[in-house]
Amino acid sequence: MAKKYKLKNQKSVAKRFKIRKSGKIQRLHSGQGHYNANDNASQKDRKKGLVVLTKGTAKQITDQMRAK
Repeated sequence: MAKKYKLKNQKSVAKRFKIRKSGKIQRLHSGQGHYNANDNASQKDRKKGLVVLTKGTAKQITDQMRAK
């Protein structure tokens, strides 16, 4: 009989997203990596915090985070 291997989670996806207790998935705002000194205060404030993903996108992410 063929040996079955355990499938691994995609670590790159797991590092970029967080699953909350409620099941919602959150990510950071885009554009925070570098060149932030040129942004004005309102742009910096907009980039703070986390964003909740929509249901369709969240399903794609959960499928990649869980081993199938």
